[in-house]
Amino acid sequence: MKTENLINTITTLGKDVFAIRDLRQLYPTDLNIKTTIKRLVDRGILNNVTRGTYQLKDKSIDPEKLATQLYAPSYVSFESVLSKYGIINQGFNKVTLATTRHSKKTELSKISCEYIHLKPNLFFGFDLVKNIYLAQPEKALLDELYLISLGKRKINTSEWVLDGLDFKKIKTYSKLFPAHTQKLAKELLLR
Repeated sequence: MKTENLINTITTLGKDVFAIRDLRQLYPTDLNIKTTIKRLVDRGILNNVTRGTYQLKDKSIDPEKLATQLYAPSYVSFESVLSKYGIINQGFNKVTLATTRHSKKTELSKISCEYIHLKPNLFFGFDLVKNIYLAQPEKALLDELYLISLGKRKINTSEWVLDGLDFKKIKTYSKLFPAHTQKLAKELLLR
């Protein structure tokens, strides 16, 4: 397969990232796809995002969008969203996401990503914002409290800025969480 043809095909896929299997579906008889992709990576035309996943070098993609696309279902939550909405003041150099799949940590285009397993009944409270599945700030707060209640996080919640949050939504959502998370949410809202 000619390089120009492959690049045109990748462009017409309309995806931010693609896998070898995507191209194999389009060219099932071409046995040289892997070799061609390796050459394109070596020439700097493609970036290897993760093992077997690539993107055109000149096509930038938001790391949060990339993270939700590569390990689905998932949505950005926890300290990533809390920081974005000014609830916590620390900046984080990683993307934290909720998933119903296994927890894992990975690097995507030099960005650290942490996927945290939530039970399916806790996988709610997120919206599609600019093509990124993003937790509502109230849900991100509860997701973080859930990890704290399980002893998986040690964060001082007394410094959290709760201005602008919908307390009614927090109370409603918290009823779907275990009792120990509900207790932490109630204490947080009473301060």
